[in-house]
Amino acid sequence: MHEAEAGDVGEAAAPDAPRKTRKPYVWNPPPVPDWADLRAGGERRATFLRYWRTAGLKDLGDFAFHYAFRFMPIDLCSAIGAAMGRLAGRFGYKENAIRARANLRRIDPTLSEAEIEARVRSHFENVGRVMAEFSILHRLVKAGRITVENDGPALKWSKDGPLIFISCHTGNWEATGALMHAVGIDWSAIYTPPGRPAQHVIANRVRARFGVHLLPPGAPGIRPTIRLLQEGGTLSMFCDEVHHGRVMAPLFGRPAHVDGNLAIAVRFARMTGAKIIVGHCTRLKGARFHVHCSDPVDLPSHTDPDVPLIEDVKVLDAMLEPIIRKNCGQWYFLDNSFD
Repeated sequence: MHEAEAGDVGEAAAPDAPRKTRKPYVWNPPPVPDWADLRAGGERRATFLRYWRTAGLKDLGDFAFHYAFRFMPIDLCSAIGAAMGRLAGRFGYKENAIRARANLRRIDPTLSEAEIEARVRSHFENVGRVMAEFSILHRLVKAGRITVENDGPALKWSKDGPLIFISCHTGNWEATGALMHAVGIDWSAIYTPPGRPAQHVIANRVRARFGVHLLPPGAPGIRPTIRLLQEGGTLSMFCDEVHHGRVMAPLFGRPAHVDGNLAIAVRFARMTGAKIIVGHCTRLKGARFHVHCSDPVDLPSHTDPDVPLIEDVKVLDAMLEPIIRKNCGQWYFLDNSFD
């Protein structure tokens, strides 16, 4: 359940600059067979039955776990999620664990094999915790489970606007939304819907509770996003992202490109004059979190609008890489491919 991929934002590139090659992202909701399909008979009935024997049962399980966890103590809910994630990593996602180990060697070559194994285990536990904690996110702020550092610039620019809040998938990134709502920041988000309908419904309901305005996924969200920023609004974007299973950012030694959300964020900022702030969440222990916000980022194009887009991308990537490296055991995309 993560935000990503705004789509395409047009901008002419310098002749020697990297050019955008990825097609605009367009989201189509997966079809869910209904009672009319069951009554229709034939292939439609067969499709209905296949769905409810497989994906439909998973959806029902997602809803059942979500609402059961809502009544649990915060620490118990999170601990059960950690146990489920640990089991999944050990028995169900062995190939993902292999990729995670390889990625850790790329991200931090100084890690010993024991440290790598500890971070792989932490990764799967964190993913499990995040999924379970969707049920109790609304209780975290009131319970004093989220601390914040340097939120002054974000508070100021959310009022003075426009503001683009760039973040990454560390700790429980959804806790950042809970905190922003608690301190009075109204914000909108670009997101990619989860693959399963139940997860999509759950995520949207939780985010709506925090006053998040979800912009249309993919290419249809471009114009509303520009309008939001032109009117002085606050936009949240996740710029560590995966496209078709491949990590687009951070780069970690790969050539810089303009095909991802880092470039899209810069384009939005150039078009609307928005300030950019980088924030991230880290898990302290159990279901306790710390959110850190940067000062407004001084991009090269702030002083010279003719600076190639790729230079701004490099500046933002250089801010994300240390965050991911320091918190690689809590990074959601650790088990995806870099190549």
